[in-house]
Amino acid sequence: MALLKLYNNIVALTRRHFSRLGAAAAFALGTGLGKAGEFDYPWKLGIITDEVSPDLPRVLSSFYPKYKLRWAEIRNVALDGKSKYVYRTATPDQLKQIKHEFDDAGVKVSVLDTAVYKIPLPGTRGIGDNGQEMHPGQGEFDRQLDDLKRAADAAHALGTDKVRIFAFSRVQDPNTVFDRVVEELNKAVKVAHEQNIVLVLENEFSCNVATGAESARLFKAISDRRLMHNWDPGNCIEAGENPFPTGWDLLDHSRIAHIHLKDAQGKHWAPVGKGEIDFVGQFTALKKMKYSGTMSLETHYRNAQRDPYTSSEESMDGLFATLKKV
Repeated sequence: MALLKLYNNIVALTRRHFSRLGAAAAFALGTGLGKAGEFDYPWKLGIITDEVSPDLPRVLSSFYPKYKLRWAEIRNVALDGKSKYVYRTATPDQLKQIKHEFDDAGVKVSVLDTAVYKIPLPGTRGIGDNGQEMHPGQGEFDRQLDDLKRAADAAHALGTDKVRIFAFSRVQDPNTVFDRVVEELNKAVKVAHEQNIVLVLENEFSCNVATGAESARLFKAISDRRLMHNWDPGNCIEAGENPFPTGWDLLDHSRIAHIHLKDAQGKHWAPVGKGEIDFVGQFTALKKMKYSGTMSLETHYRNAQRDPYTSSEESMDGLFATLKKV
């Protein structure tokens, strides 16, 4: 009986000990006292994987566990020894392999990135070209919708329905091509219905929709929700607009399906939290509206070593530090 009583006392003490450890771990998780990523945030956060490295297995086996990320935006990966756009060059077997790598890592694809409509409109005069006419490559303009259909197949193979597109290379006065841009985007929307995908149009500083104001105008002109918004505050800075709150307040927030996160100081990219963008205000607004879409760090910033991997770590660390303030 004495031995049994001693055993029961030891079991009870052990249980209380592990209970205290569990409570401490939960506290660390909730307050951000653990390692990077060990705190609660309400968003589907990932990174554009080739901003870290085109070596996808390396990114998924090292960078992702460090930050406990569960979402990925995919643009380029190393295929046949070279970094290539997935939607343009990956074979069906390569797409299956990429999907397998994501599944093994417990990661879902948020958006498949394309360069669809990130080309000149034929006959337009572009900024930075000394007034010369810009022309897409031979047959490139005519291939855009076929490229979009190919991207739709690749997106479905990777488990997403979101495909990123653009609004053509920027001209001196985007107002002069606005109707043409709308016309071409409506063609893409028709393909999106046929292929069962959602187009996420990025406000890109080198394209005709670069700012919050320009995005707001476009989405009023095209009400079909097969066209949604990839909101990028960093590109607003490059285009000369204060993204938050100025650009943000102009947007139809219900049309935002994906967000890019990068910071800028003047004309130089910076780790998130080290630039001009009020990301605390931006995340507070997203939390207030209960934003439930996906978002990706798009590093762009390069440190003194010009190393994409450690630069992405610096920027992700800055992002987590910012999130902990919200």
